Amino acid sequence: MSMPRLKELDVLRGIAALNVVLFHYTTKFRLNFGHRYPSSYDWDFGQYGVELFFMISGFVIFMSLQTGTTLESFAFKRFSRLYPTYWICVLISFVVITLAVDPLLKPQSFSILLWNMTMVQGAFNIPNIDGVYWSLIPELLFYLMLGSLYLLKILPYTRALAVVWLSLMTLNTFHVLPLGAYILNLQYGMFFMAGILFYKLKFERGDWREHLLIGACFLTAMAVYPSVHFFYVCLVSFLLFYLFVYNRITFLSWKPFLFLGYISYPLYLLHQNIGFILIRKLGLYLSSEVVAILITIISMILLAWIVTRYIEKPVLHFLRNLHFSRSRISGYFLK
Repeated sequence: MSMPRLKELDVLRGIAALNVVLFHYTTKFRLNFGHRYPSSYDWDFGQYGVELFFMISGFVIFMSLQTGTTLESFAFKRFSRLYPTYWICVLISFVVITLAVDPLLKPQSFSILLWNMTMVQGAFNIPNIDGVYWSLIPELLFYLMLGSLYLLKILPYTRALAVVWLSLMTLNTFHVLPLGAYILNLQYGMFFMAGILFYKLKFERGDWREHLLIGACFLTAMAVYPSVHFFYVCLVSFLLFYLFVYNRITFLSWKPFLFLGYISYPLYLLHQNIGFILIRKLGLYLSSEVVAILITIISMILLAWIVTRYIEKPVLHFLRNLHFSRSRISGYFLK
């Protein structure tokens, strides 16, 4: 049984991707290199855009484990979804940064490149070739946790899981659990958990207890990130998910958002450092930084589409067909 394709999730992915890109090309670029235009035009809200991606992952990954899958199949699908595209994007970024010879963007060594291919380099304090890679470790830890709970047959007890996990996150704000905080995903777990609870509301007729626990996720996020900017971003993210759950997000099903959702993974992986280089190069020839940013956004969207259309989707299709064929052969011999 396969998962349904929910185009509304592509809308949310598109919004999250655009949010992060705008932040990096305005606020983050200013911090690293400086901008000439007034800072009041920067998009500060995007510094928390990844949290919406985490909520989407919570929803989708939990959903993928409700379809009678095996743990092996789950692991293979996660690997095939994340790693091949990631490897391609790491290589592209490495080559561009090396060839650009930008004095403010130091090229990394070949050994750093090899470390980055693991996706877990950040856990060992190895530099990321692109700063956006940091968010992939919380994703991997979440997959590992859900896979373990699925194996132990604990996953159906989502309310108990939410209470325990959110309690640990709250304790961690007082530094009670410094050693286990990283592995237990206590810094970002409330967003993954909220995604799971939203799934329960949409597909399993969740009741007031799910609403209460979603509220607890929101309050836990406020405790971990006490910021006015974050409050507004988090509020909008949770409201968008409520609109999605109750089929009220169709007004946002705008084709550009759907397209950005379609290319969101390569766009996220590629846009930052390559975009920084392009903005800086264009700045040598253009008087308007805004025009340079717009050209860069269009260029990165085009590059992400090329990677999605001609690399990510064909490779994903090939690997999943290969896995399906092997599963059928194994099943035949086990009869």
